[in-house]
Amino acid sequence: MDKIIGYLRYQSIRKSFFIIVFIMAIIVIMLSVGTVGICTRIHDNILLSKAFVINPVEINPSNDGTFKVSGSIVEENESDTYTDREMMICRITEVMIIICPLLFSFLGIWCAGSIFYHIKLKKPLLLLNQGISHISLNDLEFSFDYQESDELGCLCSAFEKMREQLLENNVQMWNMIEERRQINASVAHDLRTPITIIKGYSEYLERNLVKGVMAQDNILDIVIYMKQAANRLEDYANSVHDVQMLEDINLEYADVELIDLYNEIKSSLEIIEQELGKQIKVINNLPNISVYLSSTAVFRILENIVRNACRYCENLVLVEISLIDQNLIITTTDDGKGFTEQDLKKALNPFYKDKGQRDHYGIGLTICKVLSQKHGGDIFLSNVQNSGAKVTVKIKVK
Repeated sequence: MDKIIGYLRYQSIRKSFFIIVFIMAIIVIMLSVGTVGICTRIHDNILLSKAFVINPVEINPSNDGTFKVSGSIVEENESDTYTDREMMICRITEVMIIICPLLFSFLGIWCAGSIFYHIKLKKPLLLLNQGISHISLNDLEFSFDYQESDELGCLCSAFEKMREQLLENNVQMWNMIEERRQINASVAHDLRTPITIIKGYSEYLERNLVKGVMAQDNILDIVIYMKQAANRLEDYANSVHDVQMLEDINLEYADVELIDLYNEIKSSLEIIEQELGKQIKVINNLPNISVYLSSTAVFRILENIVRNACRYCENLVLVEISLIDQNLIITTTDDGKGFTEQDLKKALNPFYKDKGQRDHYGIGLTICKVLSQKHGGDIFLSNVQNSGAKVTVKIKVK
């Protein structure tokens, strides 16, 4: 029995339904035929036992040498000799001959439906109902344990994928909220200094200009300081705007020859090398094929991670470009001090800056993170033993 149930569990709903109905139909037919046969035999035995009587027969010789038979051995019994018990049994059997097939049919339908429900429907429907209840309570920390490959198994698998996607979306949403909170906190902190400078100098001018005790040179110096603080505010506001715009950017994809991409990358890095006065070495491991990607995103990512490496290196930045499993891998390694433990945890956060750097706004690696994730990849930070920092960017290509 367990083997039959196990077999039915792995069949499609349609096939399982027909198998169960077919088996129950055979059982109903067998029970109906057996019951009708037994009732008919009982009914006929009672009727036939009283329907005829056996009379004696007379055999007389005739003149021509033959024998003449007179009378009948069997003849109808015209007398009413049935007992009440026999009549009741006859009526019951007549009713059973009509009722039993109908009763067995209804019982067969009920049994087939009940068996089909318990084998094929009960568990997946219960799991789906529980899943809907969890989702309605914003609880996505559950999973479906239903491994059958029938239609409801496919439905449960699709429901599980939907749950995983909802959970992933919720995690991303909370990460975005946390990033926004960090951005707001960073903006509030970094804007405080230029605002304080502008406010302090404006109050100083307000007090001393009225008294007429300030020289023209001092006034000019203060105006220059205030302008520098205002420029810093403007640059910072532009940086915040750039980070927010990245979340809504749409990448433009196109077929790109990797050999052409490498030549353009090499030319761009030569310009950065001359601009920053650092040595940039490129290792090309790209095959000579065409891939589908956003070259704009690739160049922007590459420029940010290379400039970031040049900012912290002693003299050399090594850039390696490869194509592995439909992923464009860009790795930069510098000969600097490497990432600190805090850098490894927070360097990808917007506006993160270590204590020794004040000449940038800490959005370069954030830009790389957003663009690589929009391109189906990600960015990873690590340190190289006996060397400096290592940044690996993975970009999905087709």
